[in-house]
Amino acid sequence: MFRSKKANKPYQQILVYLLVFLSVLISLFLTRLFSIEHESFSIMSIASAVMVVVFIFFKWRIVYAVGLSVFSYYCLFVGKEINVAFAMAIFTTIFPFLFSHLFIRLYQQYENKSYSIVISLYFVVIGVLLPLSTYVTAMIISFFAGSEPLAFNFMAYSILGGMLTQLSLTPSVLVLFLLVFTKLGYKSKYLEYSSEIRQSKNTDPSYLLWLSTFIIITVVAISYHNALVSYSLCFVLLILVILGFGRFGLVQPLMMATFVTLVMLTASLERANTMGMLDEQFYGLLVVLAVMLSLCYAIALSVIKNFELLRQQIKLERIDPYTELFNIKQLEEDLSEQQQAVIVYLDLMPTMSKLSELGYQGKAQLIFQLNNYLTVKNKNVFRCYRPPFSIGILGFAISDENIDSKLNVLVSQLKRFQFYWGDTSVSLVSPTLHCAKITQEGDISAVVSQLCGQPSALNTSIHWVEEQAPLVSKVDMLEYIQNVFKNNLFELNCQPYLKLNGKKEKGHSFEVLLRINPQDGMTQVVTPAEFFPMINLFELESELDRWVVTHTFKLLNEHITDWKHIEKCAINLTAKSLSSPTLAKDIIQLAERYTIPLKRICFEITESSALQSEEQAIETIQLLRRAGSKIALDDFGTGYASFSYLRRLPLDILKIDGEFIRDLPVSETDRLIVESLSNVAKDIGLETVAEFVETEEHINLVKLHDITYAQGYGVAKPRPLKAFLIEIMRK
Repeated sequence: MFRSKKANKPYQQILVYLLVFLSVLISLFLTRLFSIEHESFSIMSIASAVMVVVFIFFKWRIVYAVGLSVFSYYCLFVGKEINVAFAMAIFTTIFPFLFSHLFIRLYQQYENKSYSIVISLYFVVIGVLLPLSTYVTAMIISFFAGSEPLAFNFMAYSILGGMLTQLSLTPSVLVLFLLVFTKLGYKSKYLEYSSEIRQSKNTDPSYLLWLSTFIIITVVAISYHNALVSYSLCFVLLILVILGFGRFGLVQPLMMATFVTLVMLTASLERANTMGMLDEQFYGLLVVLAVMLSLCYAIALSVIKNFELLRQQIKLERIDPYTELFNIKQLEEDLSEQQQAVIVYLDLMPTMSKLSELGYQGKAQLIFQLNNYLTVKNKNVFRCYRPPFSIGILGFAISDENIDSKLNVLVSQLKRFQFYWGDTSVSLVSPTLHCAKITQEGDISAVVSQLCGQPSALNTSIHWVEEQAPLVSKVDMLEYIQNVFKNNLFELNCQPYLKLNGKKEKGHSFEVLLRINPQDGMTQVVTPAEFFPMINLFELESELDRWVVTHTFKLLNEHITDWKHIEKCAINLTAKSLSSPTLAKDIIQLAERYTIPLKRICFEITESSALQSEEQAIETIQLLRRAGSKIALDDFGTGYASFSYLRRLPLDILKIDGEFIRDLPVSETDRLIVESLSNVAKDIGLETVAEFVETEEHINLVKLHDITYAQGYGVAKPRPLKAFLIEIMRK
């Protein structure tokens, strides 16, 4: 029930003991206010309420301070003999202690199950059994002491008074203690729970109407001198309390019920002491109050159960059961309360890709541990969220002048994080925060989609993303590409080579290029610079490569009748396609279907991206070479691990990137680079192709450096492949 910072310092312990001693002592004096003078017992025992509260707070550690306080009261202020005062101290203290201890033990068993169960336990153990046991014990003592049996009215008043004390006064005293001891580190989950119930109702007009009505009727009831009218108004107030119990929290209705009960009991006790007797009207008042307080508890339990079911349903809908991360719906709700914030996305793909053998349980455990780590270590991380269709974690921070320092602290903490799995622990791989500012008017879903769609950033820890509207454009892009594939709108072009050195061949060499031929009603032609990034974005490289190979073979089959006219037909293959274990087999089968001699086909491996599976790529290349194909390494010199690939990949041709050819007439550095690349290729037995050969001067220079082929606008511009094949067959 309580989370506390134990008072370890001596002065704190002394302060606690002193406060408890004074609280119990004062409560014993206040109990006299509710005593029936001619019956010598109290209807509302403030002392019993205080004792139950301090025992719930401090358990057995405080029992000596309570006992000493009771002993001091009876010995010093009431004038009892020492032995009588000692017996009164034991009798008065023992039952609140025992039943408080019993309640705590039961509470610990059901703490995490349901608030309604705990409140039911309090009602039964403290509200009913404690008053009943006190009376039974008093009856047993009077029997063994040889005294007259206790009267029925004493039994009824004692039990009912005890119930009123424990059901209304004790919880109110508990709230007061919580307020007093807050600075010592004590907090109650029930106050937080009450606040959570009330939070959604604070601005509700029904709450304002309920509160204002209670205040008005209370003022009238206190100021009115007619007992019948005052009682009637107080019962109306209790009905209002019952209606508000649970709906508008727990604490506020409870304090209201205690206040109304004290007002009614005070007026009734004054009347009883004035008359010198207890009549049926007084007994009936106690019964009605006990019934109405019990009804308050019953209604509160019903409301709390509904609230718990609703919260559990929300939890099932908004919290991932494996990682305990909230979903984007919760993020939208939390951000609705912020004027301006920064949404932060941590991409976990670089880490997850290295831990593929963990399975979904291990990966969920990584996110779970990271979530707990961040919410505990960083005060600015309120909760973490799981983005849809992405492997990462979302969060947000309040956008202010300290936002940069907040993000830097978060980055430092992420670098220190360790994921524990089995007997090992690993750190996050290249943790990068993708950040975007958002206002209350911003489209959170669009911003999240934009953040989650960012490519993995290297050599940076914080990547700011400008707010745009990429979601629609990506949908349009995907629709465009799908339309091109469905309607077969690709067009095959080619760009011929010029052979510079070596034996002159009768056949033609050329590279197959891809363009889009839009149909009527489509948007303007998309350039390769715009198109291929879209292919990469949607990971359609393999599909596109297979389309190009299939339709190139089909055109060659339709228009080439004498293969002597073809020396080399170069077709590009992406790194992703080479990682496919069926690529070589599929190409060989297509060649057989269209009767294509693979010795006339050269496959160019683009070096603009790293091979995803180098072992599989080498196997694919070897199968194609054994079938007769040539293999060329494209974009050599500017891609991934250029010279390393020369050592490991079985190659036939080296294509020197146009970056080194474009400025060849004016750059001595480029001339030296081209010369060295040509020498390396010649030494290991590779032919060479120079790209971006734009002028006659370029042709002469690359020829001077022993380059085998030249390709570029200085040799020939791209043209439709079908027309080119028809042209060379006519010559």
